[in-house]
Amino acid sequence: LVSSVDCVSSAPVILDPNTAHPRLVLSDDLTSVRFRGYQPVPDNPERFDYHRCVLGSEGFNSGAHCWDVEVKQSKHWRLGVTTASNQRKGGGFFNTGVWFVEYDYDGWYSLGSGFDVKQQLDRVRVNLDYNGGTVSFSDPVTNTHLHTFTTSFTHTLFPFFLHLFIFKNEELLKHVMKG
Repeated sequence: LVSSVDCVSSAPVILDPNTAHPRLVLSDDLTSVRFRGYQPVPDNPERFDYHRCVLGSEGFNSGAHCWDVEVKQSKHWRLGVTTASNQRKGGGFFNTGVWFVEYDYDGWYSLGSGFDVKQQLDRVRVNLDYNGGTVSFSDPVTNTHLHTFTTSFTHTLFPFFLHLFIFKNEELLKHVMKG
């Protein structure tokens, strides 16, 4: 297991506005996202149109990477990594090529294909070891391991974040940092 103290936060994960679902609004510095009404954005091929997701702008195809996500204001979220080629149009995104943890305060929107976090957290740390074939999730506040997925990665991976729709203007990501 990778200890959460192994991650040194140094730079924010920059979100890719071209991938953001039309109901997600990114901050000016592209490091946080809020849920709002539909935004007038182009329906480009890389944009999510069904799941309320956004990807990080930097992909990884080797090495170890770490980032923290502040989620304390959100009642419904999913976050993790996905392949660059994963489907963004329609509802198939969570069928393959995605490794994630999720929190759903009432269990209504849980997919069951990721790891369900049972308690509300302030932050989640993601540790990706591409060469080692693991992506681990932990609570950096309590230094508690949540879950580790083990596989053999063969495609470029991107951080992804999903924000469900319960509370309008609810912020999901804030001060997302990578190490």
